[in-house]
Amino acid sequence: MRKTVASVLVIFMALFMFTGCGKKTLEQKVKPADLQKMVDEMKENSLFKSVYKDASIEVKDNDVTYKYYYKQELDDAQIEAVKAQLEKSGLEKQIDSLKDTFKKSCGIEPDTISFIYYDGADKEICKISK
Repeated sequence: MRKTVASVLVIFMALFMFTGCGKKTLEQKVKPADLQKMVDEMKENSLFKSVYKDASIEVKDNDVTYKYYYKQELDDAQIEAVKAQLEKSGLEKQIDSLKDTFKKSCGIEPDTISFIYYDGADKEICKISK
């Protein structure tokens, strides 16, 4: 009985040790200051300033989310038109490129990258993920 308990403890300790040595996530590796720097650089673009009131980049585990907030409030018809335009804009190709960029710079490829767009009243227009 004591050998069984001891064996279980040894196995548990080994599993615990290996779990601690596991692969890092993007959230652990990417510094919040670096994300803020990226957002600040985006916000300095004159085109950005003319269209958007704000933006953010969030990293949770290995998922990256870019959020864009339009200045203008939109009615339902405008939201549908903007959504259709965004869905045809080729953001999936940009997501592939961003995944490669993260992999090269951090050594970790994101599981998903999402773009979420909101109108001026913070109503979600659309989410594109890959």
